[in-house]
Amino acid sequence: MTAKANTANLLAALKQSLKVENISYRTLASKIGLSESSIKRLFAEETFTLKRIEEICDVLGIDLFELSRRARGAAADTNEMS
Repeated sequence: MTAKANTANLLAALKQSLKVENISYRTLASKIGLSESSIKRLFAEETFTLKRIEEICDVLGIDLFELSRRARGAAADTNEMS
């Protein structure tokens, strides 16, 4: 998988996690000290720093490892037998 695909999967996982937790861009912005337009720009331009991703993960109550797991998707979790 390419770096660009990895980035796209990571950002899709962030967006999905925000949606599941019912956290709007406006709410996220207020929690991490940015404007709503800055949050929209981050997602549109894919210009996140690692620090910013960690801040968003904190709002979601997850860590980077959990975000990575979510980005890999459910298909990666089917490698184990129950």
